[in-house]
Amino acid sequence: MNSQSDQKSVGGTEMISASEAAHILGFKQTLPVMNYVKQGYLRAHSTGSNNRKFFNREDILNFPKPLPIPPPSEKFKGHGRPE
Repeated sequence: MNSQSDQKSVGGTEMISASEAAHILGFKQTLPVMNYVKQGYLRAHSTGSNNRKFFNREDILNFPKPLPIPPPSEKFKGHGRPE
């Protein structure tokens, strides 16, 4: 995964591919990462004509993990839990 085409160094900043960013964040595909870009939570950098997106490795490593959201109580009705 750390092939030369998946990493770049720009001004001393290590840049990684969208697929590696997705892997670090725990996604199997790059779509959630690109959605974070559209929503303004992450910043992507393009590489000229081929339009590949690269991300600052530090930004990805410092990206906050989502808090676990408990499922609504109606999902547990009838499973021995008080309503």
